[in-house]
Amino acid sequence: MTMPRARWTKRAVTPTLALLAIGLLDSAAAIRPWPLPVVGLLDEPAHLLTAWLFLAASPWARRRLDLRWVLLGAVAIDVDHLPLYLWGALASSPGGRPVTHSLITVLVLLVVAALSRRLRTAATGVAVGVLLHFVRDVATGPGLPLAWPLCSGGALLPYGLYIGVVAAVTALAVARRVHAFESRSPRSGGVRGQSRRPPTGDTSRT
Repeated sequence: MTMPRARWTKRAVTPTLALLAIGLLDSAAAIRPWPLPVVGLLDEPAHLLTAWLFLAASPWARRRLDLRWVLLGAVAIDVDHLPLYLWGALASSPGGRPVTHSLITVLVLLVVAALSRRLRTAATGVAVGVLLHFVRDVATGPGLPLAWPLCSGGALLPYGLYIGVVAAVTALAVARRVHAFESRSPRSGGVRGQSRRPPTGDTSRT
């Protein structure tokens, strides 16, 4: 396999492997009830992969956002589980996720981004990461208190819907990455996409 072909294959396969990894992690989580640390070890990589797939499918996100902050926000929001597990604080309802797993957190981050130029990049990236975290949480566990404090009930969608959306995003990511690679690759028969031209000088003189 030539190097360009190998790079093409890698760009096409990587999002698919990320989708398969999410499925394997969730299958492992469903085998039996796990201790909380194990649940976290299975869930957080799936959150990170979900966020990465959405970013890989979106050229806008890669141009306008600092992806490091987005990926951090996609997992760091779960720090709010610590006071819930240790002291029962911040629970939206019995057995529910913390109240900070709501759209109010995203709103606060966007307000910070609007008011502070110094924190704008970080706050915007983390806000997008939290939203991508919610894409998974709204279809797993007890759901999300998205409308807190207006409503403490958890919004819960079918898990199959989440997988279907992520599969569609994966296909889009594959198509986008392959197209980006091919558009930058030299065309056959030329150098960097430019064909060679014959000499244009007058060759009739001897």
